[in-house]
Amino acid sequence: GVLYLMEHEEEYVFTLPSAYARSILTIPWVELGGKVNINCARTGYSATVTFHTKPFYGGKVHRVTAEVKHNPTNTIVCKAQGEWNGTLEFTYSNGETKVIDTSKLPVIRKKIRPIAKQGPLESR
Repeated sequence: GVLYLMEHEEEYVFTLPSAYARSILTIPWVELGGKVNINCARTGYSATVTFHTKPFYGGKVHRVTAEVKHNPTNTIVCKAQGEWNGTLEFTYSNGETKVIDTSKLPVIRKKIRPIAKQGPLESR
């Protein structure tokens, strides 16, 4: 995928995680797993986000770890860990930490063009 942030003139190219169907014989649910790579050529930053699947015994669901790197200097500027749909803890290279509870963030509705103005291959 490609995300363009017009106000910053930044273009982020990213991959997506895999989705796994779990417990299909009982109460089904979907789990994300695998690595996602995010790159911005303009700023020189990249990130690797790993979605961890739940182990067969024990463990938690929705776990994620991430690392943000400044490629020109080969410096890791931030690491993150937690749950992608819960609490995430960010640790910066200067030692500062920040915790975000994603379940308490406001929901912002998508801005989309009216259906009549969309192309034939658009999904919305």
